[in-house]
Amino acid sequence: MFDGKIPIHWLHSHAYCEYQIFLKHVKGVKIAPTAAMMMGAKRHSVLEVEHKEKATEELSVDDALKKSRDEKIVLIAREVPVAWSQLKGKIDEIHFMSDQIIILDDKPNTVAWDSNKVQVWGYCLAFQEQFRPKLPISALLRHRDTQKTIWEEVFTEDHRDTVLIAVNRISGIMMGEKEPIPTDNINKCRRCSLRNMCDGKRNGL
Repeated sequence: MFDGKIPIHWLHSHAYCEYQIFLKHVKGVKIAPTAAMMMGAKRHSVLEVEHKEKATEELSVDDALKKSRDEKIVLIAREVPVAWSQLKGKIDEIHFMSDQIIILDDKPNTVAWDSNKVQVWGYCLAFQEQFRPKLPISALLRHRDTQKTIWEEVFTEDHRDTVLIAVNRISGIMMGEKEPIPTDNINKCRRCSLRNMCDGKRNGL
């Protein structure tokens, strides 16, 4: 049942094709995990284990913010849960610094797609609303396997507005108040794992 809090990874699906949200979460269409999904889950687990092996202490977010500021050090946390009245999720990695916070999302892509950007902006917004840090927040996309930065940008009011527009659309679709709009990009349709279950036969496929 939809509790009003949108899982932040839905922002990625919404940016890719709004009709995916309708099929998956309103009509309840199920798909078997793909090889890419299973590989991604395995890689995230490996990164989490590696992080725990290197970790020297366990701190709350508030304590990490204070310690990094007071001691002028960088603290790194992984799999950090965030929740706000409209969003919920788990951040892949956060870098707490004395002068800024970096929210990282690991992706298998070498290109910073808009759908990836809006997802990491969603994490930034939820973190900002929950913890109210008095520091700038940067969004960063990192290649999941090479750990190289793909894209980084300071989180702004424009990014916040982009997320809120998406949240409003998704909430409306979930509540049956808005009609989902499918993508008009045929290349997205061809790559979509739901293409054979799309009752609208999008773009003639």
